[in-house]
Amino acid sequence: MPEDRWRSRWRYWPLPLLMLLGIVLGVLHNRAVRLHQPDPTILLVQNILALPARLTTATVKWTSRHTGWLLNGYSLAKQNRKLQARLSALKAENNSLQTEADRGVRLSKLLALYQQHPKSVAARVIALRPDPNFDTILLNKGSSSGIHVHSVVITPDGLVGQVYQTTPFTSSVVLLTDPNGMVSARVQRPDSRAIGLCKGSFSPILSMIDLPATADIKPGDAIITAGFGIYPPGIPIGTVLSVAPDRSDVNKVAQIEPAAHFNRLDDVLVLQ
Repeated sequence: MPEDRWRSRWRYWPLPLLMLLGIVLGVLHNRAVRLHQPDPTILLVQNILALPARLTTATVKWTSRHTGWLLNGYSLAKQNRKLQARLSALKAENNSLQTEADRGVRLSKLLALYQQHPKSVAARVIALRPDPNFDTILLNKGSSSGIHVHSVVITPDGLVGQVYQTTPFTSSVVLLTDPNGMVSARVQRPDSRAIGLCKGSFSPILSMIDLPATADIKPGDAIITAGFGIYPPGIPIGTVLSVAPDRSDVNKVAQIEPAAHFNRLDDVLVLQ
């Protein structure tokens, strides 16, 4: 019985303690307000609540720093695939722009050439060597545009060949590199004027034959059309690479690097 009464008395001890604590906190609050200072009670509560928040933040940062790559691996791989796709698209776009820029330069040169030959037709190459047995090209313009057999085909770089067949909307051209594409030629150097015949042999290099043994021709000389036959004079043919006696040791033969790029023909001019 005495023990039960003792326990009953101490059952209410927290109440006066809380009242005392409330009085103390109230006094401190009033003092802080009077002195325009922060309330110590609020500061205490903020510090108590901030401690677990800081611990949580530190734990998250540590976990992210050491194991975040596991969680972000898939996201990074996906982002990398997107960047790779974007890079490929930009490369393709850059190549397309470069192609258009190159074409613009070629058309500008072709326009300047057209101003020198106003009676001509601009055409595009739509087939390169359609017959593997001959060095020929196919153009997208034909007789309806005024092109005819033996029309001369040129580029800003030099002579290409001549038309050997037409339809209303296409033209077939035999190139200088074909054995059938022979053209009379001469050395452009004023103190030479040596004349011969340029012919192809299905190779990138032309041969200039029928040169007399005394012909003044040497490597580096520019070769142009002589003006005999269907070809007008003065059209660039190529540059001399080497000169040597022919098989008969009577004449000379010169190897000529063509001025026109036969494997990269695109836009041409057909003289009328």
